[in-house]
Amino acid sequence: MAFVDVSIILVSYNASELIRNCLKSVYEKTTGINFDVWVTDNGSSDNTCEIIKKEFPNVNLIENKENKGFGSANNLAIKASEGKYVFLLNTDTKLINNAVKIFFDYMEEHSEAAACGGNLYDENNKHVHSYGYFPTFQTKLCKTFKLGLFMKKEREINKDKGNNEKNLLKEINYITGADLFLRRDVLNKTGLFDEDFFLYFEETELQYRIDKAGYKKYIIPDAKIYHLEGKSSKSRVTSRTHKMRSEILFYKKCYGEKNLSLFKIICIIPNLPRLFIHPLIISKTMSEIWKL
Repeated sequence: MAFVDVSIILVSYNASELIRNCLKSVYEKTTGINFDVWVTDNGSSDNTCEIIKKEFPNVNLIENKENKGFGSANNLAIKASEGKYVFLLNTDTKLINNAVKIFFDYMEEHSEAAACGGNLYDENNKHVHSYGYFPTFQTKLCKTFKLGLFMKKEREINKDKGNNEKNLLKEINYITGADLFLRRDVLNKTGLFDEDFFLYFEETELQYRIDKAGYKKYIIPDAKIYHLEGKSSKSRVTSRTHKMRSEILFYKKCYGEKNLSLFKIICIIPNLPRLFIHPLIISKTMSEIWKL
């Protein structure tokens, strides 16, 4: 087997309308490196797997019988692949340029970097969320209760939407999971995704561990990618409840029990109005959250 510079990994779930364009862009834009492509399908009921097999026969396809979540599905492909680097790419993305080679070259020249990501754009070429800050009790408190007047540092963190509109090459806390380029040697030290997370914050928790191990993460603005954010998610209510649960799980795993009960309350408060619209979903989620 030829040496693989980068293993490009996608997780699909009923994404037949998106994955064709994403994979097409990968093969069209990526040159100058040896790469392979892996897709872990999480039990799609549409024709996602058929499209991959028919139109992209070189893709390594892992077919799960059920939806095992984002982190678990990525872990399967990471373990099966052999690339020096792994590039996690959402199905609702399209490469604008040779982003994979740009990431590879940067990581080869900067050994302190464990991860990097690019500038993300919507379909109108406007900057969208590309990076973020580790959530803390203080930033959540400031955001929920509008305390920016008294918490200047937290206000500035919350104000930064992670769009990188100034096109800066800069060190950041975490890169969005839509385009996360990772050094395999570091993953071997820190471990892969925590599979207690089903969806959301799994990439944040992983990069928190990478941060604690002393490695750096960067946004590389020369690498450009479209991200049709949210187009692969059909249920906003389910998405919101997953996000709330995962944010609290992140807090518990990274910061422990200190202020955990208060953090739960702060996360729940903005969702209370939705209890009257979706009582069964929200009340069940709140019950699960309180047991975390």
